[in-house]
Amino acid sequence: TIQTAISPNAKPDDIVQPGHIFPIKSQLGGVLTRAGHTEAGCDLAQLAGKSPAAVIVEILNDDGTMARRPDLEKFAERHQLKIGTIADLISYRLQNEMTIQRLSQCQLPTRYGDFRLYSYRDTVNEQIHLAMVVGKIDPRQATIVRVHMADPLDDMVGATRDASHWPLNKVMQYLQQKQQGVLVILRQPQQNQQLADKIALYQRQEQEEKVALPTSHWDMRTFGVGAQIVSDLGVKKMRVIGTPTKLTGLSGFGLELTGYIQEGDTD
Repeated sequence: TIQTAISPNAKPDDIVQPGHIFPIKSQLGGVLTRAGHTEAGCDLAQLAGKSPAAVIVEILNDDGTMARRPDLEKFAERHQLKIGTIADLISYRLQNEMTIQRLSQCQLPTRYGDFRLYSYRDTVNEQIHLAMVVGKIDPRQATIVRVHMADPLDDMVGATRDASHWPLNKVMQYLQQKQQGVLVILRQPQQNQQLADKIALYQRQEQEEKVALPTSHWDMRTFGVGAQIVSDLGVKKMRVIGTPTKLTGLSGFGLELTGYIQEGDTD
């Protein structure tokens, strides 16, 4: 079943789904794009000179709960196994490669104040991402950081239907108020289709259908790209604007999370 699933010419109907093997597709760019177990497995196989495919297994404790890192370290010692973390793999890959490339920079006056604007090319999907910096970055101090997923309705026309607690203009104002910080704006592939889909969902909601809107935030699919850009700008310690989220493998990018700035925080 596994050999069939990892064949370069495999099709969805080649294996029975659901079955005893669950196929998962890795994100392009591996752990440098998404710091997940799927990407880690494929990256390890590729680094070993093999096809980028792997079998991943969830290890359980005796009571049936999922084994966490302390449990896995004991398991590895008991069975004389080597153990590595996703952060280790990210760190190793970053010694040899990155999936973002800095293109240019300039001073950018805005209605909120002056920013230093940087452009980056994503070598995985050829998207152009932006970073806006206020003040000088001191790697010894915690820098305020916001990674924002570009949204035409929210950012361009100020739509409030399902707006973030931290819309783009509010973040820009906040950074100017604090006179320091980094705002990373990530552009998404297939953004035209996503915009059309979002408006179609609004229409269905107006027809009183119970339709959940897709979230647009710094999730695991984009975590690695944002982290690479923040690190490239010289940030070492950061306070992230947004809801507390588990950020796997952050230390692999040379970054330390010191806290979060949430809605209503005044410091």
